Amino acid sequence: EVAPITSGSSGVPTFSLALGAAILVGAGVGYISVHDTGANLRSGSSLTSEAHPSSSDLAATTLDSDDAGYFTCPPGDYLGHTEADKAVQTARLQKLQTVLASYGYKKNPRESTTYQTRGYASYESQAWLKPEQCQTLVDETWDATSNGYYQYKNDDVPDSVTKMVSESYPFEFHLNWKVASTSFPGYLWCEYGTFSSESTDTSVTSGYSTVAAVRNPIKRFLSAMGEELERSVNYYCPSGYCTFDNDYWQGDTTLDKYEHQTTWYRYVSDAHDTGVDMTLLPKIISAFVHDVKCNYYTYASEHFTTQADFVTQNSGEAADLDLVMQLEDVDSGFTELANLLGHTESGNCDLSDSNTADDKPGGIPSENEMMKVLEADDDLMREICLMYAQDFICFDYDLPSACEGLF
Repeated sequence: EVAPITSGSSGVPTFSLALGAAILVGAGVGYISVHDTGANLRSGSSLTSEAHPSSSDLAATTLDSDDAGYFTCPPGDYLGHTEADKAVQTARLQKLQTVLASYGYKKNPRESTTYQTRGYASYESQAWLKPEQCQTLVDETWDATSNGYYQYKNDDVPDSVTKMVSESYPFEFHLNWKVASTSFPGYLWCEYGTFSSESTDTSVTSGYSTVAAVRNPIKRFLSAMGEELERSVNYYCPSGYCTFDNDYWQGDTTLDKYEHQTTWYRYVSDAHDTGVDMTLLPKIISAFVHDVKCNYYTYASEHFTTQADFVTQNSGEAADLDLVMQLEDVDSGFTELANLLGHTESGNCDLSDSNTADDKPGGIPSENEMMKVLEADDDLMREICLMYAQDFICFDYDLPSACEGLF
């Protein structure tokens, strides 16, 4: 078995970040060294930790000067953030990188560099520091002979996403996977009429506002896990059973990718007829966290891509966001959108959930069952918080109690 990149049950360094200091409060937790450069994690490489850095080590650690300016939030005036708020957000993101650097985390030269033209980095960026072992894929031999596609998720909105551009009002809406992305179109068509579907490489039309929705990062992570399990166990996608035309599902070829590109699939590879073995759920979640932490790519893994990537949908430098609505308070977001556009809400349109568990075959854990596992494992919860730190910081989500003081 492959252990998560951890020390103890997850090995997350616990620290508190403020504008001038980073204070480690965890004890005996360290960074992960590479002990198996044989390039096949599926064989079970050893993962060990070193002693955590001292305060003097932290003080001596600085960010790569070429990258420091990229650790910011997506640009724009949204969620009521003042310039002072934005400065605090930037300071937290930059200090987080300093702490990760002090733990020996490295840039992965195999990851993408869209951030250099977009103007800000995200977790998927080469600049975002990760355990050095993540530079080794799950199965390097298979990758060299059989993989003709990505090795790591891009630091960009996924290739298959298109943005909704209104033909009646001056705005475009940026769909964000696992944030009601199959439901928002129905509401928008009902309330605002016709939209064109355009490439996310298209520039924002002059005078148009950019709008996106976000969601609590922990719940979104669990929803993404559910999505991957539906596909890998039940072969079921949001529009029904997965097909090549709708979902680029390739049957056994896709399952083979799961086998060689992930550490979690081994726990569910025989679950199609019997359902997921719930006694393995802690291991399954831990393996998912491991793979997302390393930013490994596999079929449909973009559902885990950070929301900071999804909200920007234009090539070149990121256009300013004018409105970000939180899914948890979507009615207020709809009112804010109407006010932005000088539109009077009809009262006849709502956000119907079109991708619910009730519509699916079953046999996989519910989000509530997965959440119970996380709530019982503070270290694992902290791992997820660190992966989605930018989404917590930039989109105003409170940290779970286990993550308080992390950043």
